[in-house]
Order: sequence, then structure tokens, then C-alpha cells
Amino acid sequence: MSDSAMFKMPTIDLSAQSLLMLAQFGFFSVFAYWGYESAETTSDYIFPLIMGGAGLALFLSVPNARMGATLGIPAIMVVWGLAMGEYDIMFWAVFMLIIVGSLAHIPALAIGDPSLGLDDESRLRRLGLVYTLFLLFMLFMFSSLGDAALEGEVTDQDSDGNEIVYTLESTEQTIGKAGFGLGVVGILVFLLTAVMGSELGPARPWHGGLLFSAAFCLDAYIWIAIDAPGSSPIPDALMALSACGLFILAPCIAYERSSDSSESE
Repeated sequence: MSDSAMFKMPTIDLSAQSLLMLAQFGFFSVFAYWGYESAETTSDYIFPLIMGGAGLALFLSVPNARMGATLGIPAIMVVWGLAMGEYDIMFWAVFMLIIVGSLAHIPALAIGDPSLGLDDESRLRRLGLVYTLFLLFMLFMFSSLGDAALEGEVTDQDSDGNEIVYTLESTEQTIGKAGFGLGVVGILVFLLTAVMGSELGPARPWHGGLLFSAAFCLDAYIWIAIDAPGSSPIPDALMALSACGLFILAPCIAYERSSDSSESE
């Protein structure tokens, strides 16, 4: 893409790189849909608009889209919260800073986008740190697996912001424990093989992403099993599919290609 181009139409095929970009776009699309679905006033449509716009800008490789999404979305949320007197949005702004920042940078770091201006060693080191942080945040802040495994219950909010507590049956709690265990093991496998460079037999960094994907799918199953009012099969399935694509493809593209390059040398 030339420096003067405002965007670049992505190539849509079955390559790992193309599927990774689609997974990134799927994340932002689901966030936009969730915001649209819960919108009640005109101002509530700001969130789905900025999430959809950020996802589209990243998908089309608009210049400075990564930094704009990472800093712009939380900044808009802070200004919006101050203007509306809804100060709890400040917490969600920090939440979105980590989520959006990770989503915006992980595919670029995995693929090796030239605009990053990083050599391979620096790029892989940064990817390892961002990817690990993202997995930790998704397991402990985004998913319900911790509460399901330890407390035997999960919490949600209704449209008025009131907390709803669902008590799980023994089977669902067992699934929660299995999912939480898979998530922790997946993080450890990636951390040891990718970040620390340790040998774990035939284990590769993307195996950690695969284990974490299984945990994420079990978390989605729990919400389906309890039949939460806010859950919807199609966007929930798209979120799970996008998450699995990102968790597996990012380390696969980054570290398997790096390994092949090293062997050829």
C-alpha cells in the first residue's frame, strides 16, 4: 500500500493471514452488534458506531488505524462518561484499552506488518507479551470460567444494570472447572514455549492458543446452558469463532513461520 492510499482492500481467501484478519474483524463486529442490541437512547449508538468503524478501518488497513482504535475508543468513552455523568464508564474505558489495543496489534505483530517498523526479534518479543496479557485478561476479566469453577455461579446484568446471579448445576460447574484448567494450561504452554523459549516436547506456541480456544468455547457453552436472556446464538457463535481464530492463528503464523525461516538458514 502506498503512503498516499487511504485504505487497502484485503485479500479474502483461505490463507492463515486472511482468516486472522477476518477473525479480528469478527471481534469488532460482535462488539458493535452487542452495543447496537443494548442501545436505548441516541447516545447509546456511539459505542457500536466507533467499534464498527474501528473494525472496518483495521480490516481495510487505514493508516494509523491501530493507534486510533487503541487510544481513540477509550478516549471517546471517557469524554462520553464525563459528559453524561456516568463515571462507571471510566472502568470500561480501561477495559477497552486493553481489549482493543490487543485486538488491534496482535494480527499486525503476528503477520509482521512493515508499518510497525520492528525487526523480527523485537516483533516476536512484543507479540509474546501482548498475547499473554490478552489471554490473561480474557480468562479472568472477560470469561465466567473463574466464577463457574470456584463459586459455582456466574453473574450478568440486565438492561437496567441490575446484577443477575445464575447458580450452576454440578455438570455446568464441572465444565467450568475443565474450561478454567484448559485456559490456565494454554497460557502456560504459550508462555513457556513462545515467551521463555523453553522446550515442552512437541508443544508449540499455537498449541497453547488451541487449548485456550477450547476453554473459551466451554465458557460460551455455559452461557448457552443457563439460557441467559441477553445471549443470542448467532453473535455468540461468531464471537467464539473469531476468538478461536485469533488465539490459534496468531501464534501459528508468527512462530511457525519464524521457525521455518530459522531452519532454512
